[in-house]
Amino acid sequence: MTLPSATVPPASRGAESLALLLLVGGLIGVIFPVTKIAQAAGVPPLPWAFSMMLGAGVILAGLARVKGQAMLPAGPLTGRYLRYFAVSGLLSMALPNVVLFFVMPWLGAGLSAVVYTLPPILTLLMAVAVRIEKPDRGRVLGILLGFVGALMIVGPRGSLPTPDLAGWMALAFVMPLSVAAGNVYRTMAWPPGGQPVALAAGTMLGGAAWVALALLATGAVADLPALGLAPGLALLQIAVTALTYVLYFRLQVVAGPVYLSQIGYVATSVGLGTGTLLFGERYSPWVWGGAAVIVLGVLLVSFGRRFAR
Repeated sequence: MTLPSATVPPASRGAESLALLLLVGGLIGVIFPVTKIAQAAGVPPLPWAFSMMLGAGVILAGLARVKGQAMLPAGPLTGRYLRYFAVSGLLSMALPNVVLFFVMPWLGAGLSAVVYTLPPILTLLMAVAVRIEKPDRGRVLGILLGFVGALMIVGPRGSLPTPDLAGWMALAFVMPLSVAAGNVYRTMAWPPGGQPVALAAGTMLGGAAWVALALLATGAVADLPALGLAPGLALLQIAVTALTYVLYFRLQVVAGPVYLSQIGYVATSVGLGTGTLLFGERYSPWVWGGAAVIVLGVLLVSFGRRFAR
């Protein structure tokens, strides 16, 4: 299968890929504490997700216009772009974020973040299955090393606090499946001539459209005024999300879906760090050792191909 030229990842993953990975993973890691604070303030899940995606989508659309990037080109490609926005918006934005906001009150930030260590493995399996990636030894070893680090983090407290949370944990596993499928879909379906900022804007607005349908279907439109309980947090989340997905789509272009999927490792580590600083949470040496192993895994995937030769 031949990919659009704009999305073929280069053979060398250099400093730009690594810097983008750390930045995007770090920004996504901020979602967990901000969401926790917003939920504590009484903001319901669907209005929170909708405001985040709509606000960030509008910002990105404005930025795309300033950069001269058309979101919807005229002609026969219009339908392809709309399909891309609908599918990538559902898989990459709406589904994982809505599930996150629903399970977090039950599982907490820690268990909710744990499943974000799985997208690299799932993305690699999916990408190999559709033949857009080859599992060379360096990348596979790096990804597995990151997974080992994640297990070190969650192992000592990996069991559920109570058996009745099993259903919520099962629902949480929808998130990495959806994220991995979105990673692969965006690479395979990247429309001809598509520019990162414009596609990020369309994906974000596509996600907002799906959440709007959920708001209408559940009658949760009446909960939208609850955003006034945490207006500053809502604006912060919108700004962080807009910046995150400008960088996210750039990372997709320069590094490909499997490399991109490692942001879950970085986000989990950052989430643990912010939990310590903001909420006074304390973790065992296993947790910090796992975070160090994750960093080694990221470095190996970044530069491992040259050592595997």
